[in-house]
Amino acid sequence: MSWSKEKKKAYGKAKTEASKATWYENLAAGIKDNNVPWRKPWKGGATMPRNLKSKKTYRGGNIVALWFWGLSRGYTDLRFATRKQLIEKGYNIKGLKNGEGCLIKFAKTSNYKVEDKDTGEETMRSGFVTRWYEVFCVEQCEDYEAPEVKDEDLSVTPESDMMESFYGYVDSQDTLTLERQGSRAFYRVSGDLIRLPAHADFETQLGEVMTAMHEAVHSTGHPKRAERNLASKFGSPEYAYEELVAELGALIVTLSLGGEFNPYVLQEEHANSQAYLKHWLDACKNQDSALDKAFSQAQAAADFILNNCSVEEEVIA
Repeated sequence: MSWSKEKKKAYGKAKTEASKATWYENLAAGIKDNNVPWRKPWKGGATMPRNLKSKKTYRGGNIVALWFWGLSRGYTDLRFATRKQLIEKGYNIKGLKNGEGCLIKFAKTSNYKVEDKDTGEETMRSGFVTRWYEVFCVEQCEDYEAPEVKDEDLSVTPESDMMESFYGYVDSQDTLTLERQGSRAFYRVSGDLIRLPAHADFETQLGEVMTAMHEAVHSTGHPKRAERNLASKFGSPEYAYEELVAELGALIVTLSLGGEFNPYVLQEEHANSQAYLKHWLDACKNQDSALDKAFSQAQAAADFILNNCSVEEEVIA
């Protein structure tokens, strides 16, 4: 018995809603329960979740979804693929069941016609269609063999090089100013100012990197850059939202540059408080949409920094 058009549409809508709910719940759980596996994956040198077939890293919320999902299950080879892609690459998919993988989302531009009821004239519109895919970690395959790891694959970008990238970003922005003084780290949109304690005042070099990158992401919210609401008071949902964007943006920047990521060593006041993140999540009416927006803005902030953090080498004539 074939399904009617209405029944197919209802089924598709229900499946999409279920996928959205699962995607959100997996991510929110890591934030609410303080069960975020902030550690460096080493096997095969994979620092960012990437697609097995295309070898491209995932973006936005999919990065965090796959990172949380994979590392919380003990996987360290963060290459993912659909069943079809695994087969194409010669992996055995025996035993891989629906629901045992991780859901990711893919937004595709869609063009459609809209007819004016009065004139009958048709105009073209465009929008985004979201598709959901279940991907599996290569380590879930029965015939998985860890790739040979070379010494160069195990190297971590030194903290000093990470700071040079940070300075490169600051120098690329005409109005952005960096001050090294005091005991607090913050970004102030009025004056376009990043303030960091002196280098010697940080307990660890990694702490300096994490703090610098966190404030750099805040600075992308300036009206001249990505423009986000940076005028909210501590304790408000808007303040917590911006802190979430800064933490996720710093994650993407740091891993993209090949460094280690550990937000617990930040020296920003109120930073890394699971309480404010939980408060923000609870305050959101459309939680999955709000979380999706945070990931999208974190990716945009990270892209902005990565596109402007190159360090110019001195040319000796």
